[in-house]
Amino acid sequence: MGVVVLTYDDLLTTYKTRTHRIRHLKDYAHFFPVNANETLAGIVADLMGDGNLQKTPVWRIDFTSKDLEELKRFENEMLRIFNINGKIRPCSTNKYHTYNIGFNCAPIARILYLAGVPAGQKVLQKFGLPNWIKEDKNYFRRFCQRLFTCEGSINYKLGRSPRIGMNMWKCEEHLNQGRVFFEEIADLMKKYFDIDSKVSVGSSKNLRKDGIITRPVYILIPSKATLIFYKEIGFEGEKQNRLSNILDTKV
Repeated sequence: MGVVVLTYDDLLTTYKTRTHRIRHLKDYAHFFPVNANETLAGIVADLMGDGNLQKTPVWRIDFTSKDLEELKRFENEMLRIFNINGKIRPCSTNKYHTYNIGFNCAPIARILYLAGVPAGQKVLQKFGLPNWIKEDKNYFRRFCQRLFTCEGSINYKLGRSPRIGMNMWKCEEHLNQGRVFFEEIADLMKKYFDIDSKVSVGSSKNLRKDGIITRPVYILIPSKATLIFYKEIGFEGEKQNRLSNILDTKV
């Protein structure tokens, strides 16, 4: 059994009135205490990557992908831990032909928020790596595997060794915090797996419709560490298959 991530009393603090606590929580007390595990670490990473935790106007959990199998994987992991199913629908608001799975369950959303998932637009939020993930090698491995699967990329040209990269965009107000977040990941990849990486802030700027300027933060794993990343962390699904095929020509 993993360390305790949060208790029932922790969840009670997110409610303003006793009436809301009683109405919302009577069917969820048996989930507590919430213990750390690799599946939960992966869910936290998914929601930091291709997912979203909404706090207002209502608490809600969403995860987006082009791959319906990815949505079913996420649903199965939510079902395993929290015994809830989501609803899958096509995303009509973007041009990427993606699908979304949503969970309208305020108590579970609150649990995930307390477990370390940022609420709202991640580009505008300060967030870091939860301590319970930082302090365990296997939880951190699963977190990285899912975050790199969501946000990472393989930079490869024929005749050259592949490199692994990942970036997140942050508003200028929280740009330094975004760099610190990636530096935490870089330091722990070195500590746990001896994977070298470099963190930098990009010079590119994006002016949003609301007038907020965002810039990218990068983490790059050089080609000399790609094989270690593949063996120790890796991606899931198609990205891992692609990296495996590339490395087969190099190893």
